[in-house]
Amino acid sequence: MSSPVGLAVHLYASDGRWIAWYRPGLPYLWNTVDRWIGWFPWCDEPTPGVRDDVLDPHDAYLGTVVGDRLLARTARLPRPVPARVPEPQRPVGPPDVDRTIAVPPPIGYVDVAAHRLVGD
Repeated sequence: MSSPVGLAVHLYASDGRWIAWYRPGLPYLWNTVDRWIGWFPWCDEPTPGVRDDVLDPHDAYLGTVVGDRLLARTARLPRPVPARVPEPQRPVGPPDVDRTIAVPPPIGYVDVAAHRLVGD
């Protein structure tokens, strides 16, 4: 990613549960116990919908960052995966955050399935 590394950004499910986090400027997405669960392969794209898509470590679509939520599109066009990102080292995690307010997902999105947030 071309932007400088920033403070941790927390991502939530539609019910307000904290489910993941990332640091702007780095391509990695972590679950709440600091396991690598995804990466941002199109982080340099100008289009937010594409730029915010996340693949899991096996390059399968995991979800899309929509505001402060990690949600899965119900319909998505396949995209070629760019060069593979190297597996990251274990991070120093962000401060513990449990919940935020619940909001329904936008039309065309659902929560990412809980088993996909566990990692390998």
